[in-house]
Amino acid sequence: MIIDVHRHLVAKDTVQGAYIKGASLSFSMMYRKAHNLDISPRDFVEKVVRPLLDPQADKVIEEMDAAGVDMTAIFPVDYGLIFGEAPMHIFDQNKLYAETAKRHQGRLMAFMAIDPRRKGALKHCEQAYHEWGMKGFKLHAGVGYMPDDPVCNWVYEKANEWNIPVMCHTGGAPSVGLHWENSRPAYFATAASRYPGVDFIFAHAGDLAWWQEAMQAAVWLPNVYLDLSLWQKPFKKMPPERFYQWLRHMIDMVGPDKLLFATDAPYPNLFCPLKDWVKVFESPKAEVKFTEEELKLILGGAARKVLKL
Repeated sequence: MIIDVHRHLVAKDTVQGAYIKGASLSFSMMYRKAHNLDISPRDFVEKVVRPLLDPQADKVIEEMDAAGVDMTAIFPVDYGLIFGEAPMHIFDQNKLYAETAKRHQGRLMAFMAIDPRRKGALKHCEQAYHEWGMKGFKLHAGVGYMPDDPVCNWVYEKANEWNIPVMCHTGGAPSVGLHWENSRPAYFATAASRYPGVDFIFAHAGDLAWWQEAMQAAVWLPNVYLDLSLWQKPFKKMPPERFYQWLRHMIDMVGPDKLLFATDAPYPNLFCPLKDWVKVFESPKAEVKFTEEELKLILGGAARKVLKL
């Protein structure tokens, strides 16, 4: 079973203009370099992103089928308190994701994105869990809070009570006014150590700068897992052998049962299509050796445990 633990939908009115303006600078730059193509941030949004609109995830399912992916965890991001509310309020975005997951029951699983400081957040999340069937939390501390601040405690307490995971953004961010330092794995590790009954998924495994910090947390804490989304870009830029040496090191240090296949689609899939990213782990082409059991755990076995499947 292949499971992608990290994906976003492309849906109208779910992202603020301030975020689009800044993010398009970063993503268009990456797109230009990946495809050796001259494209402006505006053209990137209009010609590349807009065609990806798929609020009901029918295209997502087609892509999953073509790549052999059985299940995907989907969630929005709550940027409202730092950039101003999106045209579609985050509460409504969470409901959209829940309804889309229900539309594709058995293929999609929806997490609720929330800024813990948001007014009415607890009541909303109780409804999202009990009535809409949402299966996890998504936190992005870069919007202005610290992961180990008491303001987050209610999220961790509810995750413990409901036995659902917390997906935490760790690493860098596009060219927007987010607090990078708040997304260091060490701060989420402190929270994870205080709530040993809650599974924490460190999105992007700490990214390029903090992967060793994320690895350290996964080594020490039984409830910390690392998702491998956003590593498509390093894979495409470096010789494959170097990537596989890095992956071998991660497996040797934290174990394959702590590493989760993930994409952070749609943007990373523009540089490395989903079917190609699956093949990176399904059929490694390198002198570095991996066991079949290790690869199966990364592709979905470990995620089954974390997602309670």
